[in-house]
Amino acid sequence: MKPRSRELRRSLRTDFNPSLKLRLIRSAFRLRQASHLPALALGRRLHEPIFIVGAPRSGTSLLYAILRSSPELANWPGEAHEVWEADYHPAMREWESNALSASDVTPKTASRIRAQFFLAAGPRKRLVDKTPRNSLRVDFVNALFPDALFVFLQRDGRDNVNSLINAWRSARYRTYRLPTPHSISGIDPNWWKFVLYPGWRDDCNGPVETVAARQWKFCNENALAALDALGESRWTGVRYERLIENPEQEAQRVSGFLGLDFDDRLRAAAQARLAVPINTVTPPEAGKWRRENPEEIAAIMPLIASTMEALGYR
Repeated sequence: MKPRSRELRRSLRTDFNPSLKLRLIRSAFRLRQASHLPALALGRRLHEPIFIVGAPRSGTSLLYAILRSSPELANWPGEAHEVWEADYHPAMREWESNALSASDVTPKTASRIRAQFFLAAGPRKRLVDKTPRNSLRVDFVNALFPDALFVFLQRDGRDNVNSLINAWRSARYRTYRLPTPHSISGIDPNWWKFVLYPGWRDDCNGPVETVAARQWKFCNENALAALDALGESRWTGVRYERLIENPEQEAQRVSGFLGLDFDDRLRAAAQARLAVPINTVTPPEAGKWRRENPEEIAAIMPLIASTMEALGYR
């Protein structure tokens, strides 16, 4: 049975119980969108929007927090699942996966998505969006925004999968209430977390490390293949390890690729990121998997080894 429209809309929010502060932020955002309606009616469109893609827990939130401090950019409050999935929620697609291709774009949905993101940014700013699920939708995003630029976050699979395991075991990050409960040991059976990859039903019995490893593998392999096909002028890669080691240097390099002025606000945001971790279960640290989930990571190494090699990790 498909969910009622109200339930579906609510499921697309990353904030199931928004605070008063977040409600006020969204109210101000709606007013800003309304102020951009005249420009939309005159035919104005987004110019070179920026899309950050990468596996969940790869560091996309960290880079997003830095870049959105630029006065040249605007963003949707939070992750824009309510824009991307209003017509593509898995419940509307037989719960297959989050993957979309250029052939899934229709004139109606293209018009809606372009308009909503334009209203978020307006005529004077560029859009920056961070949605890990779009790692499975690069061709879809490119068909909507053919002048878009992409930033691809890459993280050592062992640490990334370790972080995903911890997040699955936590009470946070609920993503989809499933029509049929899964049987992954130690995890709330009613909820799927993060990305629905093709063939996810085959892993509904777990273990959780296999699910996490497949999420990392599918996101990275799909994003890398699609971005390579676009050409090097359209995307740049960022290693999480370099970002946390020298956030200012990496942020400046990425800003240059994106054509952004690396001003004092961007510099200060980069310098502040490690002092105030973003969206973490435990503080950033390379090699945490060795003491947190060493047996689980050892078990999934054969699954992720080829993808690690493709990304340049030993």
